[in-house]
Amino acid sequence: MKQNRDAAALAASLKAAAAAPLPLPVQDPPSEPAAVSSLPASREERAEKVHMPTPKRKVKVKLNPDTVGITLRPERQLHNRYVLAAAERTRKEGRVISAQQIMLEVLETGPKVHQ
Repeated sequence: MKQNRDAAALAASLKAAAAAPLPLPVQDPPSEPAAVSSLPASREERAEKVHMPTPKRKVKVKLNPDTVGITLRPERQLHNRYVLAAAERTRKEGRVISAQQIMLEVLETGPKVHQ
């Protein structure tokens, strides 16, 4: 491979830059001790100053903390049945019901309930 014609100049400038000390920024001495009011404001205080409501964080409640994650690979036709059952239940109850929730119910109660 052919060497770049500026490689020697680049190497020399890098060597010179590495040998030179770094300039440090000049710091102004503090005129007075920092007061408590100069501390950064909390999120709520900043929101009050700007007159914006503080966003509320949603708290996720675990209904059954003693669970184990598993992976299932149902056949496509079986999965479609669960998805359709979940969509129907979602429509009836007015809240989202997942196919996984339907599967868990079938496992707990048996398949006769959802056929």
